[in-house]
Amino acid sequence: MPPTDLFRVPCPTCGSQMRFSAEKQQLSCDHCGGTQAIPFTKEKLEERPLNGYQVENQLLPNAPTEEKRVFACPNCGARTTVNSDVPTITCAFCGTKNVNPEARKTRLIEPAGVLPFRISHEQAIERFRSWVGDDFLAPSDLKAGAMPDNFRGIYIPFWTFDAQAYSNWQGEAGFHYYVTVQVPDGKGGTMNQQEQRVRWESRSGSHAGFYDDILIMASKQLESQTDTVAEASSYTLTDVVDYDPRFLLGWDAEVYSIDLPESARQAEANIHEREENACASELGGDVQRGLRVDTQLSDQTFKHILLPLWICAYMYNGKAYRFLVNGQTGRIAGERPKSAWKIAFLVAGILLLILFFYAISKK
Repeated sequence: MPPTDLFRVPCPTCGSQMRFSAEKQQLSCDHCGGTQAIPFTKEKLEERPLNGYQVENQLLPNAPTEEKRVFACPNCGARTTVNSDVPTITCAFCGTKNVNPEARKTRLIEPAGVLPFRISHEQAIERFRSWVGDDFLAPSDLKAGAMPDNFRGIYIPFWTFDAQAYSNWQGEAGFHYYVTVQVPDGKGGTMNQQEQRVRWESRSGSHAGFYDDILIMASKQLESQTDTVAEASSYTLTDVVDYDPRFLLGWDAEVYSIDLPESARQAEANIHEREENACASELGGDVQRGLRVDTQLSDQTFKHILLPLWICAYMYNGKAYRFLVNGQTGRIAGERPKSAWKIAFLVAGILLLILFFYAISKK
């Protein structure tokens, strides 16, 4: 496929621009209904070495790059790839409509893989309608009153990291035991009482683990929704296929705004935390103190991939609530209003149960 056709694939029947269809899992023409298959290959999904010196010094590793036409939204700053001949652009993050300027070209690390959309616009809306009313504490009229606005599918940039970790650890494990002691009984005498004490034992050891596909989101636009993104980002990464720009036809794609060095540091911090937890588990004991873990990483590699996400907000009683729909699985995460009346009734019910069981215990 020549470079000039990367973001333009005319329909062989009518010449209209084709787009990737989540329902059909191939290119589809909205004008005449024609289709064209795309190969779902995994021949280029290779890990790239991550050199520690380069990460520290903010240098790019020896990875393939590509020239992309990038549009920066003047309202929220989000950067997305665009087709140069599209007359207007709607920002997938803030909904601002813009006339397509002379989008600048930027050399970026090329994605190694992409997870094509499987959840269509209609399916995402249906998932939303089911989810929005599926909360006991939500207002009764939420499902009918929640109106989704600017429902947009976008490929979000992620980095994945692999590493071999080896840790040496040492610390003290404490084991509870009990002794019988005499304490005042409040009547001028004494009584026996069990007192808990701790027997400390010094221990040391090592732990090794291989970490595969540590997933780090590369979008600053979604940083404020980290917990929501994590909840929605339960992707099956084994379904990632070789990157092909044709999968992006008809969809928005954000350019990574959290670069490789910063993301690599996040991944390393994640691995160090998991190694510390693993070593704490090996240390054992009822309580612990003085755990020290020295972790070394080797064979560090990375991939740049694009994952599908539906981003939207809905209005209820004049207030906007944001939510996300996983473009592969349909999993939803987001905000839902709570009914003050239902919360009050729930609290009252719990208090009544407590009073009821208290009254029974006194009989």
